Amino acid sequence: MARSDSPIRTLFDAQRTAVKQSQQLLKQGMTAQRTVDTMVGTGLTGQESLQRYQLEVAQAATHGTLSAMAAMLPGDDATEANQAVDESFEQLKRTHAAVYDMLERDLEQGVDATDELDAAFVDALDDQTDQLLEMTEAVEDRTVETVDELTGHLHDQLDQTRELQDRLEEQLERQTDDVEALLERQAEGIEQFQQQLTEQAEAVTREIPIQGTNESHTAIETDPEHTLESVAGIDAETRDKLSAAGIATVDDLIRAGPEAVAEAADISETRAEDWIEQAQA
Repeated sequence: MARSDSPIRTLFDAQRTAVKQSQQLLKQGMTAQRTVDTMVGTGLTGQESLQRYQLEVAQAATHGTLSAMAAMLPGDDATEANQAVDESFEQLKRTHAAVYDMLERDLEQGVDATDELDAAFVDALDDQTDQLLEMTEAVEDRTVETVDELTGHLHDQLDQTRELQDRLEEQLERQTDDVEALLERQAEGIEQFQQQLTEQAEAVTREIPIQGTNESHTAIETDPEHTLESVAGIDAETRDKLSAAGIATVDDLIRAGPEAVAEAADISETRAEDWIEQAQA
């Protein structure tokens, strides 16, 4: 399987490096221990030689002392004393040699046992380390493969989400354009309809005859200065009466004449003439 430079593999590489370093440290520690054991054995041999030399020096010094005292001792006594000294020192030397032989054997046996134990430990350590590294590599491959698959799925989902977003934006844009076009058409239709209503209202207004005359009144004025209520004395009630008779504007009021206005508003002709004069002013 091809390796990739991913953060996950970097992490596993760091773990394997740490395991190998720990293995090397353990081996170095055991090597140092064997070096110490060897140094102890060498020191023990030197100490034995030194102590044997000291025994021989002490033996020679004792003989020297006995030689100096030989003049004061009988001949046989001096000889016996030297023999006793030699026997004592020989016994010390044998005991000394036996002790150091025993120490050396124990040390050698301990070193041999330690070497065997170290060798077995190193073998077991190497086996376990190899197994751990193999297991780590297997876990690494599975982890990287899983992460790659998940990453691929996420990228696919992201691409699908972007495509869906693009389609929705395009659909929304089309719908917005359609709604705007529909609103524009409706606005145009409403405007045309209002225009038609206005034209029809004007046509109907022109065709309605003014009461008491054969003339048609004009379209209803919306300018406040041309409404009936702009004439003093015409209130809302009177305006409604006049409108019911076809007099809706001041122009209609002027054309209707005093008699028609008086009859429609139920007033005197004199007052009607006053209203007409105000409308003409």
